[in-house]
Amino acid sequence: MSKQQSDASGQLRLRQYVPQLILLLFVVQPVMDVLSYWLDVLDWGNTISLLLRFAVLAGTVLLGFGLSRNKKFYFALCAVLAMLAAGHIWACITVGYSDPIYDLTNYIRVAQIPLFVFCFVTFLREGGEDAYRAVERGFIINFSIIVAVELLSAATGTNPYTYSNKSIGLLGWFSTTNSQSAILSALVPVLLMQVIRLKKPLWTAVATAVSFGVLYLFATRLAYFAIFVSAVGLILVLLLCRRIDKRTIAILAVGAVVCGAGYFVSPMYRNQSEHQEIVREKQQRADELIAQAEEEYGTTAEQSPELCLLPVYEEHLGGLVDRFGAGRVMQEYGYSRDVQRLSGWREMKIIYCRLLMQDFGLPAVLFGMELSDMTWAGETYDVENDFHGVFYLYGMAGLAAFVLFLLYFAWLIVCAMLRNFSRYFTLEAGAFGISLCLLLAHVYCTAGVVRRPNASFYLSVVLAVIYYFVKIKSYDAVQAKQPPA
Repeated sequence: MSKQQSDASGQLRLRQYVPQLILLLFVVQPVMDVLSYWLDVLDWGNTISLLLRFAVLAGTVLLGFGLSRNKKFYFALCAVLAMLAAGHIWACITVGYSDPIYDLTNYIRVAQIPLFVFCFVTFLREGGEDAYRAVERGFIINFSIIVAVELLSAATGTNPYTYSNKSIGLLGWFSTTNSQSAILSALVPVLLMQVIRLKKPLWTAVATAVSFGVLYLFATRLAYFAIFVSAVGLILVLLLCRRIDKRTIAILAVGAVVCGAGYFVSPMYRNQSEHQEIVREKQQRADELIAQAEEEYGTTAEQSPELCLLPVYEEHLGGLVDRFGAGRVMQEYGYSRDVQRLSGWREMKIIYCRLLMQDFGLPAVLFGMELSDMTWAGETYDVENDFHGVFYLYGMAGLAAFVLFLLYFAWLIVCAMLRNFSRYFTLEAGAFGISLCLLLAHVYCTAGVVRRPNASFYLSVVLAVIYYFVKIKSYDAVQAKQPPA
């Protein structure tokens, strides 16, 4: 047997195991999350979990590349990623590159999204329907593992809470609140879709109660929001697909109504209420500091804002004031005295990075800044919104590449809907579409997806499934209808 025949035979055998490989990739995700949590609790560092995640990424890329029949696309993707990395390194060197290993490790976290997408597209192309069914099962298995971990942590009194400082929310043995919120939100629509497809009302009711209950108890606003997006979205999908199952629609509607009725007793509402009470107390103190300054200097905050507002800005924005000066920071905030805004970490970090980028100049605008530069006096100002994060870390070039990558899939969806709505808009496509919308909501509002390998994995899978629906499955269906040569 020639080497070429031997390689082809090896590829054929490997393709038979694609569904099992997909399931393995799914199962290791929550397992690695739990491992990371306990390594952190035991103060053993994150080196083990980080190396494990990189090993999973490397193994997945090698498998995807080995199975692919279009290896030139992998080379093209690697070339684009390498060029972006080179531009970023150049921008960092121009101002002094203090910790390149830490910075480039962070870059790999972002780069793994398109890499995983390419690999899962390959897996779905080579594994066909069996590979897609493995993805569906992966969503059910991972949701079940997460729920089991949450229940075990609650039963053993080791639940770390979604908001640990207030003892609110059922988080389980998972470390990152926003990432876990994104994961749960992405899993629920696909889970419910599979149960609805079975046409067993009791199972649908149980799955709805459990999945909505988990989101309700998680306590973040986005997780609570995901309940209603999932319910309303799936109802609309059923109606548009003309699969009008009144019992299923009623179950989803009742689940959403119950969660809505429990708004004022929800963990999310309790967290927001306690937060607002803290803000009111801070605002009262700020007003007192401003009044004292006005009396001391014999002027008003309107006439001499840099004198009268300085105590408030030093108290809430001390790091920014030390780094960039009071006048510059006040100007960025429009001389606001609103404590809710001044104490808001999201805007604070964005303004820090904006001012830093202004200081670093054009190279930073084009290719971003080093992650270590976003730490000042022991405080980290790495932004808490993924789109902002991509921009400040990798510049206009990085943000443009990321947005264009996402827009490609949006273009695929729009073209498919315009070409043949009834053919492409299925229950499965609708569920994964809802999952994508919820993930993108987390990308926009938090930093819990793009640079978090545990959550970005699901974004990659959902994008690959969309490509499978539009490009691969459609092509296979057309080929199946062709008469044999």
